[in-house]
Amino acid sequence: MSRVPEQIIDDLDRRVLRTLRDMPRATLGEMAEHVGVSRTTFKARLDRLWESGIIIGHETQLDLASMGLEVQAWVQLNVQQGELEPITEMLDGLPHVIEAFVTTGGADVQCRMVARSTAHLQELLLELSRHPAVTRTKSSVILSSLVSHRKVQALDLLDL
Repeated sequence: MSRVPEQIIDDLDRRVLRTLRDMPRATLGEMAEHVGVSRTTFKARLDRLWESGIIIGHETQLDLASMGLEVQAWVQLNVQQGELEPITEMLDGLPHVIEAFVTTGGADVQCRMVARSTAHLQELLLELSRHPAVTRTKSSVILSSLVSHRKVQALDLLDL
């Protein structure tokens, strides 16, 4: 039986999650005060959110361009049928692949990659295309970000 989000996350959980999003460097005491509950109550809710699998990790956001990785691209891969496991292993072993998804539509896999330059991106694309299970690649260079990565904002959808 699937879980219904409204039954898992109540108003206090939403307030805790929003506080984590909005005040990531605050102490537990400061966050509890912001939410209007005791530190013990806040910590108990936080622990329950971890244990239930709603919170799955901490994330440090990096400015990739400041680190010399100035080019980002979406790369689509067409893969021979039944060869997803070796492709997964290859992509997992390439540090320039920062996300990868199995998709429907025109491509089997969609990756977000980073590179130092367009010439470096070309080298990475050639490396991907050399894998025997890859039948085709297609890429689009990302010029700028209009909406940045925002998983935590998805909790606002529960209010709809």
